Amino acid sequence: MRWGTTVRTAACAALMATTMAATTSAEPLPSQLAGTWRITRVLPTKNTACWSSEQAQPLVGSTLTYGNKTMRWRGGPVPLEDIDTRQVTDKEFRKESAGADFEQLGIHSPKVLEVDLQHEDADITGASTEVPGDSILLVAPGRIVVSACGVYFEATRGIAQKATATAHR
Repeated sequence: MRWGTTVRTAACAALMATTMAATTSAEPLPSQLAGTWRITRVLPTKNTACWSSEQAQPLVGSTLTYGNKTMRWRGGPVPLEDIDTRQVTDKEFRKESAGADFEQLGIHSPKVLEVDLQHEDADITGASTEVPGDSILLVAPGRIVVSACGVYFEATRGIAQKATATAHR
């Protein structure tokens, strides 16, 4: 084997190993997110959304359940391929959300933890392949903001749900 071919082969093998390691090292689900949450309301924002309020409103009252390997919403379990977390500021969020900001979402902290759940596309709502609740902002103990198709929802959990979530860990 010629020298150039050997170097290229080694470089390709190293790149494949690095890529495989990067895709298999999922972060754990933040413990404060684990358990069941109830969507309590649609949050009024001024961003671009692909759902109308009529399409979003039926999600109010539904529940989301988060675990390390799956999330659940209406249509059953959605297997998770990866979990990404990061701290996001209002400025970063506003830039990425096409106009929604922390004030519109009722967030009073300079930054919050954002959790992005990676999964296969799924047709749960019939309106898009997005799964409601796969992008989460951890706002406060007992309060999260989730989004679907550019619409933002508040979700909360009560004392009984917190006790249940803790008991099932």
